[in-house]
Order: sequence, then C-alpha cells, then structure tokens
Amino acid sequence: MCIGWFHGVLIFYRCLNLCKIMSEENYNIADKGASENFLREDGTPQQDQTTEDSKPDVSTTAARYFLTATLGAGFLGLGASLTILGLALPTLAANLGSSIDDLSLVLIARGGGYVTGSFIAGTLESKVNFLFLAAVSLLSMALGMILTPLILNVASFYICTAISSLGMGGFETVANVLCLYLWGKKSGPVLQFLHFWFCFGCAITPYFARPFLNEVFYYSTIPSNSSAAENITSFQNVTYIENTDLPFVSVPYFVIAGILTTVTIFLIILKLFFSWNLTGSQDKNTTEFEGTRYRYGVLFLLFWFFFVFIGMEVVFSTFLYKFGISESPGLAYSRDVSADLSVVFFFSVVIGQFLAIFWSQKFSPEKILAADLLGVGIAAILVLFYPLYFETAPILFWITVGLVGFSSTSIYACVLSWASHRITFDGRAMSVSVFGGSLGEMVLPIPVGFLIEKHVLSFLYFISGYAFVLILLFLMMVKFAQTKSEKHSLDNPAELDNLQIQGNSKMQNQKNG
Repeated sequence: MCIGWFHGVLIFYRCLNLCKIMSEENYNIADKGASENFLREDGTPQQDQTTEDSKPDVSTTAARYFLTATLGAGFLGLGASLTILGLALPTLAANLGSSIDDLSLVLIARGGGYVTGSFIAGTLESKVNFLFLAAVSLLSMALGMILTPLILNVASFYICTAISSLGMGGFETVANVLCLYLWGKKSGPVLQFLHFWFCFGCAITPYFARPFLNEVFYYSTIPSNSSAAENITSFQNVTYIENTDLPFVSVPYFVIAGILTTVTIFLIILKLFFSWNLTGSQDKNTTEFEGTRYRYGVLFLLFWFFFVFIGMEVVFSTFLYKFGISESPGLAYSRDVSADLSVVFFFSVVIGQFLAIFWSQKFSPEKILAADLLGVGIAAILVLFYPLYFETAPILFWITVGLVGFSSTSIYACVLSWASHRITFDGRAMSVSVFGGSLGEMVLPIPVGFLIEKHVLSFLYFISGYAFVLILLFLMMVKFAQTKSEKHSLDNPAELDNLQIQGNSKMQNQKNG
C-alpha cells in the first residue's frame, strides 16, 4: 500500500509540473543573520547551524512541489474522511444494533470536534512546527478511522467521531496556512489544486465504499389480521471479512486510514531531512501595518461569508436527493434518478475545481469570485422561478444543479487567496474561517430540515436566499477592503520602510499624548 501511495504522490508532483501551477524559479530565502523562523518562530532554541546547513533547503522549488503534492494527498484523505460518515451511518447503526435516530447527535460531535481542532491548531501554529501539527492531525484522523468500524457502543462511536474530527479541523487549518506561507501571492493555483483533491476524495468515496456497506432495504407487508399496510425497515445481519471478526464496513475506513498514515510518513520525512530554520516566508507578515480595526473587520466578514457559504453547500448537497424523490411539482423521481441528480452536482463540483487550477493562473481572486458568484446568482434566480418552468423545461433544473456545483466549487480557495492578499492570514485567521463554516454547517440546514417535509419548495427558497446573502457579503468585503491597499503591493522595500516610519511616528505621538 505504501508503495502505491508513493507513486500517487509522484503523480501529484508531475501534475503540478504539467499544470505549471507555480513559478519555476528557486526562492533562496537565506539571510542567515535574521531571527525570524521560516514557518513562524516556535520559541524553541535554534538548532545547530552546522546540522541545518547539511540538510537540503525546503525553499527550493523541488521541495515545495513535493510538500504541496503531499498536502494534496492529505486533502484527498480529508475529503474521503468527511464523506464516509454519511455513507456508512446506516451500516454502523445496524452493526451497533441501534437506529439512525440513536446516532443523530454525531453531526454535532463532528462539528464540535472540527471547530476545536481548528482552534487548537490556530493557537499552536506560532509555537509548534507546522509539519508536526499536520502530522499529529493526520494521525488523529487515521486513529478515528481505524476505531470507528470496530466500536461496540454508541458512546464509543461519538468519541471516535470526535477524535477524527479534531484531526480534520487541525489539518485543514494547518495545510491551508502552510500553503499560503510556502507560495505567498503565487498561492492561488496551489490552493485550487489542494481543494481539487479534497473534492475528488468526496466524489469517489461513495463508489469505492458502496460494496462494503450492509444493504438497507424497505418493504411493505400486509398482516393477515389487518387491512392496513405497515412499513418495515430491515437490515442484513452484520457481515464480516472472511476468517476475521472485522466487519466489511471496516475496509473503506482502513483504506482511508492507510492514505492518512502514508501522508504522515512523508511529512515526517520532510521534517527530518529538510532544513526548516529559514528566514521569512513567501507570504509577508504585515500585521502591524494592517491596523486592528481593518484586520478584525476582514475576519468578521470572512466569518459570516463562510458561515453562509458552507451552510448553503451543505443544505444543497444534503437535501437535493430528498427534494428529487419528494412529491414536488415536476419531479417525484425514482431513487435512481434522484441519485443521478446528485451525481451531476458532485461531478460538476470536481470539474469546476479542476478548471479553477488553470483559471487562477490567469485571473485575480476577485475576478474569479465575481464570475463564481454571478453563476451562483443566475442559478439562484432559476431555482427561485422553478414553479414557472418545471412543466415546459424540466431539463433546466438539471442544468441549474450543474451550474450551482460548477460555480461554487472554487469559491472557498479564492476567498482564502483574496484574504491573504489583504491581511496576514495565519492560523488564527484560518480558525475564524473554519469556525464560521462549521457553525453554518450545523445551523443553516435546521430550518430546511424542519420545513421540507411539509413544504417541499422551501428547499429552493432557502437556497436562493442563502445565495443572495452570500453575494451581498462579497460586495461588503470588496467595499471594506478598498480602505487599504493589497499587502502584496508592498513589494518595494521603500514602501515598507515608509510604513514603518509612519507606524513609529504614530506610536511616538501616542506616547507624547
């Protein structure tokens, strides 16, 4: 397995070269006398300089390519880890002799663990080496993946979910910030590359996991002493791997754990055999020049943007299938056709994310975001007027579903890139974004879940409302950001010196006052 995934990482490396994601020049960040650490000063004593000089420099292009490819494999595992829970939940419930209702709190456990993991990683990123944090996060995910199919009671299931979600939140925070530190203003295509593998992991997981899930089927019987039909839910007995006590559902979980463990090994190799005590990073730290009001204003808007965006995505992907099989006008599809509707959405997400790798090399994050949100806005209008065309042009709804997936897929990475151009996007800033997204994921589906049973079209109205709020938040972000220039425009050392003089003068005036 390790050899196979080694080849996989090499393929990622070649993809990076073929796509020309990054600059081909080498960045020698080598001011030996500077005191700032490459990935943030961790407060530990400097290693012996002779030992560090004997190691290859991670600032070389080849090392950054390899690390980025390794992070891509980690995002593949992250996407698979997030997706497997929903797929395997009925099987796990049957294995535990419980119902899905008994496990209904698992989403809260996962959301809470995700936020906690992100907060811990964001707090420690200035004190602990990034690769160490990423490796620990991946191992936490792998441990949760290994234990989850083997648990024997509901309480243990919640604990295992929390363990894995701690690692998920930590890895997402660390990996995104590390990408920004490695590539700076050239990080746009790299972020899209990483999130492509996340989407790819989400998309392929149902296909490789399905053969290992217990069959769950529904049938109706008419008892001999009653004229009324009863709906009976039946689960197959727990199936085990031959000559073992391991349930079949453990196979996809163990495969995902193997991916995560392999990525961890590569990160450890990078940490041990490459020099990390370098000066500065590709991303400039301009916190002291941003101002508290401006920085907190950007973070406040980011929090609400991700709150709405992630919540909207979860609502659409979660309830689309249910909407398709409901008695909604013009639909009432079979389960197979509704599943195809979901496939259209997820594959449009993957295709859009792949193309975004190339678009982000040609266009700024603002232009890509504007195009994405234009597509989301058009889709929202089409969804809103669905009752007017469902009889005459039902295919238009399928096109709308694809447009939602295609337009929304690159928004996440584009917003991160946009924010990194305006503030120093460190671990704490990433934690704010993850917290907003996780909270939206838990809160925004609630009203839709309550209303969709009685008012099917409420699903469409909520999606449209969330989309319009998202567009409004983007406009507010752009307007607010115009009060400051992009921090990456401060490439001229004279400009930085001038800002430093202004900052010192302001501090002196405050003291005199």
